[in-house]
Amino acid sequence: MSKLRTFYQNHLKKKMFNKILLFYSMVMVLLFISVSILAYRYYEQRLVREQMDASLQELDIISISLNQQNERMYGAVQQIYTDAMIGDDLKYFLTHEYEDFLKWRLNQYANSYRTERNSIDYHLRQLLKEETSISNIVLYSSDQDFYYVLNRETQHFYDQPALSAAHQDWYERFRNQPWQYMGNEPLFEGKAAGESTPYSYVNVLKDPVTLKEYGAILFELNTNRIKGLLREKLNNTGSRIMLITSQGQVIFDSQGRYGNSVYPYWKQMTKPGDWVNLEERSKVQLLNIGNTGMAAAAIIPESQIVQSLQTLRYSLTGIVILCIIISISVTFTVIRRYSKKIHRIIVYMRRWQDGDLSKRIKMEGEDELQQISQSFNYMCDRLESYIQTVYISEIKQKNAQLVALQAQINPHFLYNTLESIRMKAISSGARDVGQMIYILATMFRHLIKKQTHVTLAEEIELCGMYLALIQYRYENKLQVETNIEMSVAGCIVVKLLIQPIIENYIVHGFRTNDDDNRISITAAEQERHIIIRVKDNGKGIAHEKLIALRKALQSEGGTPSLSSDSLGLKNVHERIRLNYGSECGIHVISEQGKGCEVIIKIPFTRED
Repeated sequence: MSKLRTFYQNHLKKKMFNKILLFYSMVMVLLFISVSILAYRYYEQRLVREQMDASLQELDIISISLNQQNERMYGAVQQIYTDAMIGDDLKYFLTHEYEDFLKWRLNQYANSYRTERNSIDYHLRQLLKEETSISNIVLYSSDQDFYYVLNRETQHFYDQPALSAAHQDWYERFRNQPWQYMGNEPLFEGKAAGESTPYSYVNVLKDPVTLKEYGAILFELNTNRIKGLLREKLNNTGSRIMLITSQGQVIFDSQGRYGNSVYPYWKQMTKPGDWVNLEERSKVQLLNIGNTGMAAAAIIPESQIVQSLQTLRYSLTGIVILCIIISISVTFTVIRRYSKKIHRIIVYMRRWQDGDLSKRIKMEGEDELQQISQSFNYMCDRLESYIQTVYISEIKQKNAQLVALQAQINPHFLYNTLESIRMKAISSGARDVGQMIYILATMFRHLIKKQTHVTLAEEIELCGMYLALIQYRYENKLQVETNIEMSVAGCIVVKLLIQPIIENYIVHGFRTNDDDNRISITAAEQERHIIIRVKDNGKGIAHEKLIALRKALQSEGGTPSLSSDSLGLKNVHERIRLNYGSECGIHVISEQGKGCEVIIKIPFTRED
């Protein structure tokens, strides 16, 4: 368990591509194994089906052969009844002594109406010649109690022989069932030796007129014909063919194991089911042979099927292993390539993390990793540029702070000096000069403060002090109107928001020779914004300059072509946009000779 945990910690926990490779390998292994199992099952079913079809053909051959054999024997028996000469010959033979029969036949020949072809002996020998599966033909006389055995080599008479124990009641049994199992025990001792005849066909002979039984004809059959029919096919298939009676006696076994014996698994064979448990699990097909009471069985053992599939199993195993190796190898090669790219990105990121922003990732290809590398390189370029900008800004800020520290003593000296001048002016009776000096000192104190935002009321107060100085300077040639709503007086605005606009009017629009100069300052709330209007009746702005000024206010960044007359307006506009966004700023309305109106729009912001 500890080794597994160590392997996970070292090779999987922090390595994404190893996880992907492991997961992919597991999926491919399971996929190939599943496909191979499905293919194996398919070919197994196909092989079983083919062998079952071949076995069924073998059973059909046996069935056809036995039915034809049955028809020929049945036809031979029927000819005894249809041909009067053969029937009379057989009847006289079985109902009289043999000497009497010979005399009767000679008389028949002498009368010249009978030939050799009309004798029962000729008829039966022709049947032996035509039907090779008949080993012996036995004629039994119920009246004389003798047996006449005829085969291809010889013929014998047996007068009242002692029947074997297994066939004492053979005649009675054959009355009800013409096909009987004989086994390997002979019908009676002393019968001429011949081939193995495990089954027989018997027909009881009756007088066609009186229907009196006078004997029986018995055909002892061998399995040579069946063997001949199956010899070639049995070498090509692994199925086992058996010919079995309804009682389970084995007449024929292609493997020779249960010949002339009772098959112990006969009951299992007759049960329905896909697989049957015999000596081993097997596929079984049964086919009844006409009205003989026998059945032909084809048995395919599972071991034979497995052995037939052995080559396929080895082939599929080799193919699956080869496919898995190739799949994992190709995947490992591709993943290793991408893993190296990721490792390169991680190395450069660690260098950047340590502060080295000069390195750039060089990545071949046009995939996502190459795009990530380009994005990182671009980010480093921007970051380096930003750091450079911030660094320079910090240097400038420190220089400005140094200058401010150096100049801290100057305002105190200036305030003291202005206060001394003001007191001197008041003591000399120049109270207006003293008031102007007081206003100027107050403005200096206001401007020196470090805060960048003030209330609108404080900004208006600063503008009022500036306009008061102008009124002192020009001896009341300027009229000032101020209208500020109480709801916006406490709002926060940028410092020096209105004063530069007023100063721009005093410098460029004020008419020094006229006494009716007027400027108005209004501030009101409108749709959650503060609208400040600074309107004068000064000289105004020429049309061409007004167009250039509006373009300069709408453009981003500085405008080198803008005249110095409008730099104050541009400065105020830029500070508004930097603080409040591009939707805010100033708008200028003017006509030459009729004054100018500057409209300031900023957000409504409370002091709290």
